[in-house]
Amino acid sequence: HKYNNNILAPYLTSLQDVLARLRPFAEKVAQNDTIVVNNFGQSELLMNFACSARARGLDTSMVLVFATDLETKALSERIGLTTFYDATNFEQFPEDAARSYGDRMFTGMMMAKVLCVHLVNQLGYHVLFQDADVVWYRNPLPFFWNESATSMYDFDMYFQDDGAHSVRYAPYSPNTGFYFVRNNERTQYFFSTFVKMGDIILQSGSHQSALTAVLNEQTSYRGLKVKILSRDGDDFYGTDSNFPGGYHFHRSSEYMKRMFSGEIKPYMFHMSWTKNKANKRLFFEQMGDWFVEDKCAGSTAETILESAQKGSTLVSLCCSAEPLFECHYRDKPSIKPCRSSPPIDEGHKSFW
Repeated sequence: HKYNNNILAPYLTSLQDVLARLRPFAEKVAQNDTIVVNNFGQSELLMNFACSARARGLDTSMVLVFATDLETKALSERIGLTTFYDATNFEQFPEDAARSYGDRMFTGMMMAKVLCVHLVNQLGYHVLFQDADVVWYRNPLPFFWNESATSMYDFDMYFQDDGAHSVRYAPYSPNTGFYFVRNNERTQYFFSTFVKMGDIILQSGSHQSALTAVLNEQTSYRGLKVKILSRDGDDFYGTDSNFPGGYHFHRSSEYMKRMFSGEIKPYMFHMSWTKNKANKRLFFEQMGDWFVEDKCAGSTAETILESAQKGSTLVSLCCSAEPLFECHYRDKPSIKPCRSSPPIDEGHKSFW
């Protein structure tokens, strides 16, 4: 009853009004009828996505951020990202970052993930959804637009492989922090069903396991076609994964070394399988994927700008043109050797 009364009923009651307000934002950012949806996770991770893309010369004009509070909205807009905020449905979700996977704040943010994808899907657009703890090396959208790759193109939904091939996520093991959805009747039905079953997330504490349960039903019942972007590579595009994440960082030192050497050129990296935002930042710093200046991490746009010179912008103050590399743990992947640093896990040998 808590989900139905506090979240679902207000959302469905306000849906048409929210869609009307969202439509001009969607029309502004859509490319090839596709929108990249980035939900607020933690402000510095969102900033790092924007700053790293800028440093690499990557276009983010197709990105639409769903902010869950006004401070995030202001920061996201000032960093150059188109941002939508709906007080009716999002103000109930926690402003503070989750302290760890599965806690109350984490679960609240998982509910926000359900609503923002449903909204864009309802407007008739394809969606690439990603969490804030993602960095791009290349624009990933052409991968999903490539109609000539017929064996890869003919799917409704594509998910990064989570890497955790446990019974809980069987048979797909989809990572719900990076996935692509083609807009059609099957996916519209899927998300309309999923949004009405959000109480599963509240009970399980996991967006991932809840979505997996609905995927299993819909592939059998409705013919939904799902593709998992294999953690170990796809024959269609070569033998190495184009969409690595936490599994590769923590479990595949060979893959990470080949990626650092340039032998593997993935589209992106998702810092999943990581306890909290503090560790995500430390790991990104070691990888050479952190571009946010210290003075901006964890601060609001107002706080950053009020102490700066007149005419300064958040981008000029916060975004480094070069990666802000720093060693932290010798036993975790790093783009440069960190042999003199302590291990994060006692007794583990150096990555290099």
